[in-house]
Amino acid sequence: MWGLAAAFYLFGFFQRVTPAALANELAKELAPTATALGWLSATYFYCYALMQLPSGLLADRYGPRRLFIAATAAGAVGTLLFAWAQTFTMAAIGRGIIGGAAAVGWIGMLKLAAHWFSPQKFASISGLSLAVGTSGAVLAGFPLRLLSDEFGWRVVVAGSAGFAVILLLGMIFILRDDPVERGYRSWAPAPQTEDALAPMRLRDSIASLPMRDLVLLCLGQTAVTGSMVMMAGLWGVPFLTTAFELSGRTAVALTSLITVGFALGSLIFGPWSDRIGQRKKPMLTGTLCVLLGFIILATGITFQSLWITALLLWLIGVSSGSMAVSFAYGKDLVGGHRTATIIALVNLSVTVGSIGLQPLFGIILDWRWDGLITDGIRRYDISAFQWGFAATALWLALAALAQWQTRDVTTPARMPESTPPRA
Repeated sequence: MWGLAAAFYLFGFFQRVTPAALANELAKELAPTATALGWLSATYFYCYALMQLPSGLLADRYGPRRLFIAATAAGAVGTLLFAWAQTFTMAAIGRGIIGGAAAVGWIGMLKLAAHWFSPQKFASISGLSLAVGTSGAVLAGFPLRLLSDEFGWRVVVAGSAGFAVILLLGMIFILRDDPVERGYRSWAPAPQTEDALAPMRLRDSIASLPMRDLVLLCLGQTAVTGSMVMMAGLWGVPFLTTAFELSGRTAVALTSLITVGFALGSLIFGPWSDRIGQRKKPMLTGTLCVLLGFIILATGITFQSLWITALLLWLIGVSSGSMAVSFAYGKDLVGGHRTATIIALVNLSVTVGSIGLQPLFGIILDWRWDGLITDGIRRYDISAFQWGFAATALWLALAALAQWQTRDVTTPARMPESTPPRA
């Protein structure tokens, strides 16, 4: 059950970062300026963010299976629209449909995890889920670049819609919301508790939440993943080609190290949090490391060595994996109830960073552009990228401050052992 949801999340993550590997093609055919390219990439995140709360509320009310079926079908349609687009508007519509559909992936996957897995393993499952999703980003790196050079980017992107169609069949015939539908007992909260909460209006539901800590938690998540996606999903390739005069393939391959690091980091921080029974410490540690990485990039002291810079990007990716802990943190703050809605709130804050940082970075690049054009594409000098890194570091510093002010909570690792596994 988790694997089907994780496969859809992988598909969504693949679509999320495709603009990085296809930056030159998109700039030539659809988005001629850095600002336009930033907006095209961010369109995915606008619709992704818009669908977060509706997806969470619907998953809590009706279960994730129905949402997955609808989202997988929509994702296939949006992918085909993007692949066939001849204008910026049509491409943006396709990206928007993909983003709205992908919003179901993370929320639905962790909603399923709350029913099919012990709560003592929730942060670890969150980390594993991120690792699987991130493998989609890896596939959207060098493999996508290689296939696009061979067959054309439109053919390859359209072909990925076929994966969504196959997955749709699995959603229809195999996926189930809860272990009781397969004859097992569920890990979810007691049915009477869920029934009591089900008719609660959105206003009353929000009023019952620990708002101060949730607000701080959400503010603290706006920069970590956003900065990682900004580099891995769009601006990492132009940065490396500018700083080191690399070929497109080489730059895409090195940028993929960020997502590989992110996958590894999610497997480190999630189990670490479960093991020590804390959420705040692992999460804040990762954020501070990402902040340090962007401060170093802003100074430019690593630009004398390609491999040191690549290692730094990889470490930024590893540290970004700490965001996996934030979802378990939010779940703990509300005692495990309304899981999908809380995950949606936290994931919305994660998305805000991706929405803001990608176009912000593009605006900064255009602001610092010196007029150079090569092969019909704007070229930016390295100082323009340093200004973008400095702005990202400032955002990360504010996020770290919010995380530091968030109240820590008792986690499942500190609770008495539950009954033996029931599913």
